[in-house]
Amino acid sequence: MVSMLRVARALRMVLSGLSVIRDALASMEREVPAHDWSNDWNTDYLQLARQAAGELFTLLKTDVSAASVRAWQGFKSIPSPFRRGMAALTVALFGIWLVSFTIGSVIVKPAYNTIALAKPAVPTREKHTLKAADFGSKVSSAFGVNGEVATEFADWILEASERQELPPELLASLVVTESSFRKGVRSHVGAVGPTQVRPEYWGDFCGDNSLTDPEQNVYCGAQVLSHFLERCDGDYSCALAAYNVGPKARLRKDGVAAAQRYVNKIDNYRSSLESL
Repeated sequence: MVSMLRVARALRMVLSGLSVIRDALASMEREVPAHDWSNDWNTDYLQLARQAAGELFTLLKTDVSAASVRAWQGFKSIPSPFRRGMAALTVALFGIWLVSFTIGSVIVKPAYNTIALAKPAVPTREKHTLKAADFGSKVSSAFGVNGEVATEFADWILEASERQELPPELLASLVVTESSFRKGVRSHVGAVGPTQVRPEYWGDFCGDNSLTDPEQNVYCGAQVLSHFLERCDGDYSCALAAYNVGPKARLRKDGVAAAQRYVNKIDNYRSSLESL
């Protein structure tokens, strides 16, 4: 009840102040009708402004003082236990507001505008199939391989070369050199599959011991070649020599000659394929 009275009195004070200002402005218009506005703020204008401000201040001061006295007298008339309860409630409400404001300022974050970005184009399986068919046709022409077999291997070679960041022509030339695109070939030393990797050496490295699967075999061969290429600081001849005779054997006298013949053979196959 006391709060509502205060609000009503405050509104009455504001309305009274606006009335004083309105009357003062009307008086200025009557008393200074032909004011020369090229001369800024003459004495009469200042005097009228001061008078209006003084009247407004006196009114506000009188009403505020009277309202404060009446409010205090009303508050004292309330029994003491209720006054203490009201004070405690006021403090509690202020505390709740303060905590809520603090938490809100920490938790509530400013909103951000979201911008829709175009997703990068991802090659579809259809596009990959078309690319494999085109590459398989080149493999068939360059190496004399059956068209269906060449296309099947082209699919695996393109996937493996993309994974290991190798030229597909290089990987295809390695496969034709090692196995002539035969899936189940096995050497006398135990090397298996199209890329002729040895499971006891490279099975764990490639993460798959079933290297008789031609597809997994191609992936493993590409991974092994990429490993040697990294050790050789990007030198393809060095990597191919290590793939053929091993990283240590290629340094021996007999290993150097064999490795060089292997590298030359792959280079010739690669040149033939790239010329198409």
